[in-house]
Amino acid sequence: MGKITFVRAEDNEFLSTAEIRRRRQGVEAADAADEDAATEGPEEVETRFHLIGSDSEPQLFEPRFAPNAKVASHAHDEDEVIYVLEGEMTFGSRTFGPGCTISIPGGTLYGFTAGPGGVRFLNFRPRADRTFITKEQFQERRAAERS
Repeated sequence: MGKITFVRAEDNEFLSTAEIRRRRQGVEAADAADEDAATEGPEEVETRFHLIGSDSEPQLFEPRFAPNAKVASHAHDEDEVIYVLEGEMTFGSRTFGPGCTISIPGGTLYGFTAGPGGVRFLNFRPRADRTFITKEQFQERRAAERS
């Protein structure tokens, strides 16, 4: 049987990417590479975790990006759903504001730019996903799959 988990947003603080890295220093060496991969994103973001997730539990976190922050093309292993709370984010020529939902399948290359007032959103994944696959890594994976 599962258990109900309650999380109050105010009980979790927004942390910078650098602070998340510092706090994860105590992670066992075997897990450290995976944990570091989750923090390879832009420095212009602070993140509040609501649910850390696991192999069998969902992950929910709330990043907020500085105005006009650019997130380079990347991918994640897991599917994700983004729900915009405040501000705007632009994917190519499409801009999404509060109340918009974006569903991104795992293994999909994408990037975005935060709006002039920044952006804050919820990011849901069905399992913990600490991957951040750069465009170059993505292309290397595809090339390896073809050969």
